[in-house]
Amino acid sequence: MSEPQISTSDAMTIGSRLAGTRVLAAEPARAGGNNRVFRLETAEGPPLALKHYPSDGRDRLGQEYDALVFLSRHGIDSAPRPVARDADASCALYQWFDGEAAVLRPQDDDADQLADFLVALQKLRNAEGARHLRNASASVFSPEEAIAQYEHRLNSLRPVSETDSDLRAFVDGSLIPSTAIAIRRLHRLYAEAGRDPADVLVPAHRALSPSDFGLHNALRTADGRLRFIDFEYFGWDDPAKLVADTAIHPGSNLSEASANHLIVRLSSSFKAGDDAFANRLDALYPVFGAIWCLIVLNAYLPESRSRRALAAQGGDLTVRLAGQLDKARRLHQAIRQIDPDLIPR
Repeated sequence: MSEPQISTSDAMTIGSRLAGTRVLAAEPARAGGNNRVFRLETAEGPPLALKHYPSDGRDRLGQEYDALVFLSRHGIDSAPRPVARDADASCALYQWFDGEAAVLRPQDDDADQLADFLVALQKLRNAEGARHLRNASASVFSPEEAIAQYEHRLNSLRPVSETDSDLRAFVDGSLIPSTAIAIRRLHRLYAEAGRDPADVLVPAHRALSPSDFGLHNALRTADGRLRFIDFEYFGWDDPAKLVADTAIHPGSNLSEASANHLIVRLSSSFKAGDDAFANRLDALYPVFGAIWCLIVLNAYLPESRSRRALAAQGGDLTVRLAGQLDKARRLHQAIRQIDPDLIPR
């Protein structure tokens, strides 16, 4: 079922009301599977961004708007400044950023810019309002929660994999065996350290995370600076998940060297205040990698948003699904190259 979208006329009407000034023109921009964004030209002031949110049972508008209010209040200017919102219309108005999608032309300093932003976020962990922020979407506060996420996604995919031989070959022959090795190793390492993988991470060791973060959600301005958009998943999370997700995220497609540099930069920051961080990241990294493989394969699920997005692009859906499977294979291979012990013998 397709989701209702607002028209250009609706965007102008809602935008005029929220901005308190007449909107002269509205142009769709950066349309995606999760939202629709309009660039608004107003009678007074600079252009603004009107974002319309889907109705999917999760308060995407509230999570993003509250996060951006917090960031703006504390001087983070590389994220959009919030202007106004209308929950009934499922819309919010934000500062507009001009720029090119950063992922189109990666630069040598991208990993440092990503790391700089995340390090700056952690300086706000004790700032006014921080403790009232929500948990990040799909947050993880124990290794067992990460394993449960992996198993939940795997179980959702199983009925589909039973009817697709190529998908089944990858899932049963590669992904499951290597992840089983990673989970057994995780349990062994925790047992040797006398720790329980079900123990919940204490708030003092949690991180502020955009969750869905990387070059895919960044714009590059004329001076080369990155500006970051889409904070619908923002909140508290395990910094090990934040580091792994940012390095692995297929939307950024970071080179191995850039991903490793990012990991080193962020690990240096997080392990200074958490003696267990480095070991937790090592143990959980391949599990988060497996979760990302399953996220890429979401397009196989009949009711998934990513499947609808692929279908909306036109062309042969079977071919597009095969492309997602190839992407998952390559991502999984990259994870195994980092950690050869994950290759079943």
